[in-house]
Amino acid sequence: MARDTQSSLHGARLTLCTSRGKLATQMGPKNMTLPQPGKPFFDYGCQYISVSSDWFVEELELWKKLGFCQVLPPSQVGTISGSQGFQGLPGDCWVGNGGMAPMLRNIHRQTAQEFEDVLEQVSGFPNDAYKVVGLRKDTSGQWELQMQGGGTLGPFTYVVGGFAQHILTDPFLLSGGAACSAMLECLRRVESNQLIVMQVSFEGEPLPIPFTAAHVCDDEALSFIGNNSQKPQQNGEWGTPGPQQLTLLSTAEFAEREFNCNPKGYRRKAEEKLLAALGRLLKLDVLKYKPQINRINHWEDGLPTNTPPASRGCLFDAKEGLGWCGDFCVAPGVEGAARSGAAMADVLASFHGQKDFCGDGLLPMDVDWVSISSVSGFGIVDIGAFPGVPSRCTHTDHVPSAIGGYDKAKAHFGHVGAAKGYNGKGKDYQSKGGKGKGKGGKGKGSLWKGK
Repeated sequence: MARDTQSSLHGARLTLCTSRGKLATQMGPKNMTLPQPGKPFFDYGCQYISVSSDWFVEELELWKKLGFCQVLPPSQVGTISGSQGFQGLPGDCWVGNGGMAPMLRNIHRQTAQEFEDVLEQVSGFPNDAYKVVGLRKDTSGQWELQMQGGGTLGPFTYVVGGFAQHILTDPFLLSGGAACSAMLECLRRVESNQLIVMQVSFEGEPLPIPFTAAHVCDDEALSFIGNNSQKPQQNGEWGTPGPQQLTLLSTAEFAEREFNCNPKGYRRKAEEKLLAALGRLLKLDVLKYKPQINRINHWEDGLPTNTPPASRGCLFDAKEGLGWCGDFCVAPGVEGAARSGAAMADVLASFHGQKDFCGDGLLPMDVDWVSISSVSGFGIVDIGAFPGVPSRCTHTDHVPSAIGGYDKAKAHFGHVGAAKGYNGKGKDYQSKGGKGKGKGGKGKGSLWKGK
């Protein structure tokens, strides 16, 4: 963020409303527990950041100077396959100190301090009483935001959203009535893949892993391996003490098939298949290293798979003063989200100043959207867009469309089932710490039987 004294919006007051997002980090079995300095952690959303544009490199360099993130050592990110093993990729890859969530929290805090004369931050995590859950227009046509605890924020001339999960966007925009209807129709066109994320620690000897992050090239179930134990702590020191902590991400094909066709047994199947795939790739018996499952989480809306045609980088309803940005407008991942935010700022400044404003393509609610892999210019894999990574997308038609309305029952409990002829069986995921029902099983469990 930077000041632009020539902008038509110079001097405007901003309110930044934040909550939990995909730059998420967990410590222990409870996902509401904030990571603590020097303690083991799991990144379970964004795993690392790679960059293709110079201006975003400058942002990361600033965050590095402030102590928020670092560049991984060379060849710590790459690809892995059963036939060729691990192969490092060139280029800088960035990770947050102590995880992605502490990095983002520090960025929010620093931004609020640097621009305290014009910006107020309202954080909806961990205190969700301040989480923004609705909006409406008052009698003067200004926007007002509604918080979960009953409070309100505003009035505002413009509101800009920065999230695209249907479970959030549908109720949020429905609360705004007719003024939000066009934007709602746009966002219902967003299609995302689904992923299963497994956090696992190894209570025995650490696995002999020569990398921090690896994209899996040739496995039906496993798409990514993240070694959190080799990432820096919050104080910048490399590596964390305690048991080795891995994050395993499934392919979209595996997650979408298992969750939508086998909603009661998908966690058990994921535990078996992802650990087995890890063992094959590393050519070892992972059970000998005493794996303990911390959490298995299903992402209902993982990464976007489509984008507006001739995308302007953001969405904007000029009539209502309602904008939206996100990686779905550019490319799935952190850089795509950042570029979308920059595009949104440019569009707002152009509209507010009525200088060279053109609304074409900013509200594509009644046209077909296109595959994001065909326009992004990045290598697209199931967990996002990364320069230099061979494209491999496994998204299926198992995921229900939200066009015409979001169906919570289908989204949460699977919508294919026996209708597709699937006969997979499995028990509800159980763990030593609890039953792990709902969207994410939690508590420690294990497949290790003392072998």
